Amino acid sequence: MARENFISSKKKFFIDILLIFLLAFVLTLVSILFVDQVVDLTLIKALLTHKIIFIMNYIPIFIFLLIGYFLTGSLGLSFCINSTLLFLMGIGNQNKLFYRNDNLRLTDLGLIKEGLSMLAEGNPLKVHKIYFVYPIFIILGSFLLIKFLKTKMPKALRLGGLVFSLVLGGLILNTIMIDRDTYWTNSMGRYHPYIEVERAKDRGLVYTFTYAYRDLFNHPPENYQPEEAKKILASYKESMPEDKDKVDIILILGESYGDLESLGAKVDPEVYKPFKELREKSLYGKIQNYTFGGGTIETERNILTGAYSNIPYIKNRNSLVWMLKDQGYISHTMHPFTGTFYNRLNTNKFLGLDNFLYSENFFDQYYVNQPGKYFPDNLLFPLILENYDQRAKDHPYFNFVVTMQNHTPYSQEDQGIEDYLDRETFNGSDGDYNSANNYLYGIKNTGENLLKLTQELEKRKEPVVVIFFGDHLARLGGEGELYKMMGIDIGLDNVDGWLNHYTTPYIFWASSEAQKHLADKIKGQGPYMSNYYLFAYCLNKLGFKSSYVKYLNDILEEMPIDASSYTSENGSLTANPKEETLLNKNRFKNVEYYYKTNFFY
Repeated sequence: MARENFISSKKKFFIDILLIFLLAFVLTLVSILFVDQVVDLTLIKALLTHKIIFIMNYIPIFIFLLIGYFLTGSLGLSFCINSTLLFLMGIGNQNKLFYRNDNLRLTDLGLIKEGLSMLAEGNPLKVHKIYFVYPIFIILGSFLLIKFLKTKMPKALRLGGLVFSLVLGGLILNTIMIDRDTYWTNSMGRYHPYIEVERAKDRGLVYTFTYAYRDLFNHPPENYQPEEAKKILASYKESMPEDKDKVDIILILGESYGDLESLGAKVDPEVYKPFKELREKSLYGKIQNYTFGGGTIETERNILTGAYSNIPYIKNRNSLVWMLKDQGYISHTMHPFTGTFYNRLNTNKFLGLDNFLYSENFFDQYYVNQPGKYFPDNLLFPLILENYDQRAKDHPYFNFVVTMQNHTPYSQEDQGIEDYLDRETFNGSDGDYNSANNYLYGIKNTGENLLKLTQELEKRKEPVVVIFFGDHLARLGGEGELYKMMGIDIGLDNVDGWLNHYTTPYIFWASSEAQKHLADKIKGQGPYMSNYYLFAYCLNKLGFKSSYVKYLNDILEEMPIDASSYTSENGSLTANPKEETLLNKNRFKNVEYYYKTNFFY
């Protein structure tokens, strides 16, 4: 009899495990219905046809059903708990998308109190008809499983199974589920690949939620010594300009703005004429970026933080913007594209960027972006000026602007414009020529608008500076083939090609009125430097000498270019730096990490 009971219990146990596999399958399909504000049943088919995405959503559900099963000793209770949690996640995700245009992530567990406060303040819970169907599914399923599946497990089996499930879950969570390559190279292909909130939808509710686990941890550099970093920064005595000497600052990221003429292309002099005219009145130079043809957000954050590497922006992080705000500046930012692109709508605030104007809340009234046709600088630059004119004049003004006009792709059609690129030396098809020529037309127009902006600001006789820089070179051709057709070497197998590949110009212009307030003359040739130095270099010239700004400017003199491929050493670049240079690099990483992870303001 005892043997028969053992066999019966063993049989029930295996049936339970098989049902866990099946129930996890069903809940995975259900979970995909919560990825968007609109319930779309066709997403189930999309999920089933993308095996990796299905598996990555399935695994956490399966593991948690297994943990619940061994913890409670009941498959019915495990299903009830986990399906309810999934339902609450779905409600949270859809409401967060509605109110914040952002996806629910594991890091949002700390925002439960804020969510309840929003409800208490009268913000209604957005509901869908599925909300009334799913609870019936939970209740009915739980009732049937509890009533008809009663497996008595020995305590040793339950304990062993629970330990096994937790260990297995921990291993998977810390390896497979947070693997960056898996996340970035797989999707259902249903949503926009470059808008973070849309990209997350393409990975599924559970996978996106779980993947955010990696954001809870910041891996310090090797041999990280926070006390040493703190000591280094403390050794710098801070000094700031007096209120009367604080100038207004307009920082402009020129989308895909590159100086192809300086790289060797035979270009009509008219293309860069306005840029050169402004350059003669400014401090100018080149920056080395870390992306090519895309990755604007990387350059953007490098510039704003004064740091090369970036950690998740899920809370306030030190930036040079926060330093300005601490000095009384009112912060603005403008980007004539969707606010959720690179999740700026939710992450800008963590960098200290306020008063965010983007397509949906401002720019769409002037021009609606279309694929391949983006908000023109002819409209944007006058709006920058208008924003400046409308500023609160009792506080100094800062505005960070990200342009869109020269964003890829570049039409292969002849658009009836002049030839800005020499046809005889161009080694490519007519379509290729048109792409490069259309790009150069946009570059010429940007230079004209930038020059006009500074001329208008000069007329206002206000103490204001404009800092303009390119974020990366344009992706001309699939991998930049058009550069070769123009006679430009962007090959990564030599130093010159590598520099060309990652180099864009910058201009630092100061109005006549601003020059009166500055100890340093803003004119002449500036250093060729890695992009994260640029804003700190300019702020130092403006008298903002925080400990980190002063430290960065000291490092700039020692190591103006620092990348994984090449590093400055004794005035030249090397792929094999000496021990002393490596020690300097590691020391900087140490201070940089301390700066990024200890909020000062």
